[in-house]
Amino acid sequence: MPQTFLQAFEHLLSRAPGPVFPRARQLYLRKYALEGELDTPFRTFLLEEEIQESQDGAVRSRAISFAVVHWHGPPLERQRYAAYLAQQWQLQPGDLTPVDSGSWFRGGGAWARFSAVAVYERAAATTLVSPMTTDPEAPRGFAGPSR
Repeated sequence: MPQTFLQAFEHLLSRAPGPVFPRARQLYLRKYALEGELDTPFRTFLLEEEIQESQDGAVRSRAISFAVVHWHGPPLERQRYAAYLAQQWQLQPGDLTPVDSGSWFRGGGAWARFSAVAVYERAAATTLVSPMTTDPEAPRGFAGPSR
């Protein structure tokens, strides 16, 4: 189980669908909290991210904002959200703002928005198919039978 905010952020993104599947990624990030399976009255979610992809397939995700949700609960004062973030993640975001525009994803509860520095980098994925071929008649990427 991740211990720190950054470890939890990295753990979450290491399991998230890749940026090539934006809709699936958004659904995943709205559904799964940084806390994992902990049963707490609050849960923390990645709200917005900036994604950079290199030509070799490496990906960098920089968090822009997070949501702290009062799980299936009513709106709370800013101080209650702040106390949870300080206790759980040792965070004291200066821009913590309760959101009045409704419940979190699929009725998850009242929530507040905040920003925190978090970056996740994933190296380029390895390929299972060799780009080299020893057989000029073989399809590209097929190395032919081994001898």
